[in-house]
Formats: sequence, C-alpha cells, structure tokens
Amino acid sequence: MSDNIDDILDNDPVADDSEESEQTPTDTPGATDTEPDGTEVPERTVPSGVSTPADDELGHVLASEEIHVSRRDYQVNAFIRTGAREGIRLGDYVQIPYPDDGSELFAVTDSLRYEPYTDLDDKSDAHNQISAHVELDESEYVQVAELEPLAILKNVGSDDIESGIVNRIPKPNSPARLARDEDCLRTGLNIPGEGIFTGWLSVGGEPMTVNNENFPYYLSNPGIDRETGDVEDDEPAVFRHALVAGSTGKGKTHFTKNVLRQFVSEKRYPIRHHDTGEEEQRRLNLVIIDPENEYWEMREDNDAVVNDDAIQQELRRHNIKHGGVDDLNVFVPQVAGTNAPSTMESRELSIPFEIVRGRPEMLMPYTPTEVTRGAIEDCINAYFSCFDSQGGYPDRSVDRPKYVDFLEFLDEHDYDESRLREENNIAGGTWSAVNRRVDRDTFRQVFDQGTAFLPDISDTVFREGQVTVIPTSHLNGGKESLTVLSILSYIIENKIDDYQVDPAVRDTPMLVAVDEAHNYLASASSLREEYILRRARVAVKQGRKYKLGLCLITQNPDDVDDDVIKQINTNIFLGLKAEVVDDVPSIPSEFKKDLPNFGKGQAVVKAPDVEAVEVKGLPYCVTRHGN
Repeated sequence: MSDNIDDILDNDPVADDSEESEQTPTDTPGATDTEPDGTEVPERTVPSGVSTPADDELGHVLASEEIHVSRRDYQVNAFIRTGAREGIRLGDYVQIPYPDDGSELFAVTDSLRYEPYTDLDDKSDAHNQISAHVELDESEYVQVAELEPLAILKNVGSDDIESGIVNRIPKPNSPARLARDEDCLRTGLNIPGEGIFTGWLSVGGEPMTVNNENFPYYLSNPGIDRETGDVEDDEPAVFRHALVAGSTGKGKTHFTKNVLRQFVSEKRYPIRHHDTGEEEQRRLNLVIIDPENEYWEMREDNDAVVNDDAIQQELRRHNIKHGGVDDLNVFVPQVAGTNAPSTMESRELSIPFEIVRGRPEMLMPYTPTEVTRGAIEDCINAYFSCFDSQGGYPDRSVDRPKYVDFLEFLDEHDYDESRLREENNIAGGTWSAVNRRVDRDTFRQVFDQGTAFLPDISDTVFREGQVTVIPTSHLNGGKESLTVLSILSYIIENKIDDYQVDPAVRDTPMLVAVDEAHNYLASASSLREEYILRRARVAVKQGRKYKLGLCLITQNPDDVDDDVIKQINTNIFLGLKAEVVDDVPSIPSEFKKDLPNFGKGQAVVKAPDVEAVEVKGLPYCVTRHGN
C-alpha cells in the first residue's frame, strides 16, 4: 500500500522566501536540480491532471481491503492522507461521491487506526530512545478511518437534497471528504433547520463549523402558523417528552435553562376545548418544579450576554431566544414550620386537603394491608360525602374540606360504632390503625396552609404564555414529596380525566419540567408513589393528545421508572458516571464509552427520527444563572 500522489504532495518542500529563492527560475516538470558537487538530481514530478487536495479532502476509499455494505453490517475504510491526519476525529462526518449521478454516501468516522507501510521492529529499548528524539514521519505509516454508512444523499449540490437508505457500495479509490455543507449535514442526520435550539453540533467537545459558523442543532417544534392559521407538519418535540440527564458539575441546570428558554415564544398549539369540543390555538404554559431554587433566575438577563455585541449577533443569527422572561411568576408552596426561599417577587400557593378527594392514595406514603387501605378509603369517602351533604360533619359548618376537620370527623365517629365503623365493617383494631396512619405531622404542615389554594388560583398558575416556577428548596423529606406529588397529580388528573376537570389545566398546552425527577418518579415504594406512577404512565402515553409534555431533569436516570423512560422521545445525556451509563439502555451505544469523560456542557442528543449526535451547549446562559 502506498500514499502515492498524496504523499508526494504532502511532503513537497515549501519554497524559501529569501532573495536567492526569488531569483531562482521557475521550475518546469522534469527539470533537474544540482548538488554542490555538480551531480544532477531529478526533480519529483506530479503527473498531469493531479491537483492539490482541497482542505476538506481526507483521502480515498481503500481498494486493498474488502469493501461491502449489507443489511447486517458494512466495511468501508478510507486511507487518510498525511496532510489531513491532524484534523480527523472520531465522530467526524464524511461524504463519498458515487460516479455521475449526484449521489453521495454519508458516513460517520467510527474508528481510526495506524498501520506501518512495512514490518517495523520497534520492540526494543534502542528504538524507544531514538523515537523519543525524532519527530514522527507520517509517511512511514498508513492511517485508516473505518466509516459507518448512515445514508445515501441524492441530488447533492441542488436545492432538493434527499436522504435514502444505504443500498449501494462506494467505488474503490473514490475520494472521501469531510461533510461541511449545511444542507448535506442536515439531510444526512435529519436535523431540522429550525426549532428549539439545543446546542452546537460537535465532535469531541469542539463545535463543528460550516463556513466559519458554528452549526446549530434544533429540535423540531412546529405549532400554528400565525399568518395562515394552518397546523405545521410533524409532532412538536414539546409534547413528545424529554429527558435531560447529567452528573453534578456537568452543567445540567445551565444546559436545561438554555433549552427551556427556547420554548418561551408566541408560538401557538392546537388544543381541543373540553366543554365545547372546538379547536383553539393557545400558547404554552411552562411549569418548572424547582427543588434547588435556581429557575426563578430565568426572569432576569445575563449581563455577560447583554453587554457582548458579538454574542448578541450570534444569537440573533441563529434565532436563539435569550434574555430574561418577562412573563415569569414564582409560586411558593406554603408549608408550616418552613421559611420561604429567596426568589425576589413571588406569590403563595396552598395545597388544599380537598386534593385528596378521589385520590385517597395521597394519604398513604406507605404500603398498607388491603384491609387498612380499604378502611382508610371508606373513611375518606365518608368524610367528603358528609361534607357535601352537611357542611363538613354534623353540627359544624366549614367553608371547604380541611384536614383538621377530617381528623375531627374521625374522632367523633370513634364513639359511634353504629354508624361509620359498622356500616363499613371496620373492626376495632383496624379503626385504631386508620387513626394512626392518617394522623401525621406532615399532613398537618402541608395541607390548608395559607389562603391561595391551588384550585382557586389555577387560572393564574397555569396561564397560557407564562413560565410558572414552583420552588421547593425550603421543603424536605415527606413535606417535599407530598407537596410535589400533589401538584403533579393535580396537573395530570385534570389533563387526562374527562369528569369535573379544571379548564385552566385541561384547555392549556403545558410543558412540565421536573428537576430531580428521580425523587418523584422512581420505582414505587409506597401506595402514593404507585398511584402517581400509574397516572404518569398514562400521561406520557397520551401527552400528544392532551398537549401535555414532561421534561425530566435528573442525575440518576437509571432510577426513573422504566415505563415512563420508554415513552420519552428526546433524550439529552450530559456527562454521567460509568456505573449509571451501564444501567441506562436509552443511551446510544456508540457514546457509552465516552459519556463518563464528557466535559461541562458536552452532551449526546437522541431525538425522534434524528441520528444520535454530540452537541456542545452554549458556554454562557441565555438568562441569569447564579451557579
């Protein structure tokens, strides 16, 4: 095997800039040089018709090794010319033309290897001592790139490039070049030309450039054409759910803020009104469950971005939304014995006991026996029935169902065995178990605190076009779990049920982003968690129908329920620990080895109908980000 013309061209001496060099007559093919002793030395000549390789030309398809493509596997290897070797990386995209018809093989570099031209004996100390002081002579070695075919591009060079399956074999010695054309890259990888900006297409942590510009990666997010009112093609990414996973220190929150900011727009999505059945066009409501008190900062600008004209121009060129969100409101859950987090301007949010109506599992953060469970459900149903008919319980009137009234209701019936206990066949031991189970400090502290009850202010919390941030950093343990799961259950139930639903939730397109999602949607260890998971599984399956999207943010994707994970279509993986990578089947296999070594902001994105690719997030946050 020989480098041939490439080797000749790459090692041709560079002309001297000295005066003597300027006076030397122009060489002609076949001319000779003269050594100091007068000996003539023939000049190396380049055969007629051979030109210097273009900057993007890597080399050629190897004919000395088998070339094959099939439905099962492939072998397409390319010789990399010496002048291109410093620029080639694993993950680089390559194009190889087919003769005469404008079609090209589109492939990704899957492996790189060196081979010697001849059998070299470098298995000695002497060789190591010599090589330590001598620069590597690339011409002594062959570099081979093993390519993975991804598609065949048709009509390359026209305005109508199409992508097809790989059903043709490239010709031996065909030139291979780096893919640096935007249309070819977007068509070969099936990346949309507009939508939700996620990051720069990258290789090895370095953004890929086309025409000296970073190449933007977008998630498809069609909605309503504001001018014509027509529904755009394709399902929006927003309602096909997303996962953002990354270990601590990998820029997960920074990355997520930049992505979520792109969903804030005037875009409208079609949604069918629950009562009238008529289709409406409404803007998205973005709800963020924020356990670390970080997302309220999206209300404010990042001064480093605002004060940098070059950054501003780059963002505008690529239609990347930036700046603080004007319509962002913070709703702080009111829980007794806690201090509200500092979020600057905020509003109160109260979890009412009435949220338990029809959801008795909310009072069961454990797994009771069937007998105890049935007794608790009977008691809850009896209380709400009594409230509806008599105003809470006999001889006392309350304005709405409340937890403390529920306890008093049970206390009164403790001495009246002819009614509640006997009607529901609750034995004395079971009755004692019920009272112990439902009388908890966590319930007292969470339910009915404050006056801004969720059902009463839902039209404010879930208003279209608004970003709603719900911080929970002031909560912990059971109080946080009960609060978050109450809110999630309220949203999910009113989205997917058909009876007595809240129109503020049902008739508004929603994206619910849940940070630290593994704390709320892990495999169930209690009846309450089992209930939430059961409803969440339904929600993710029917999200597109009801215009409900979930964005789960976590450092432990392996802990999130498998049935929920399977329904997530857009997966974004930042750097993860090796033991986590091994347990997450949705991570593309070609990136599993590299993920533990990813730098901050470096990620793999696998979106629906798009090749899994590496992206690099923006080095700055498009809104304020304090951490």
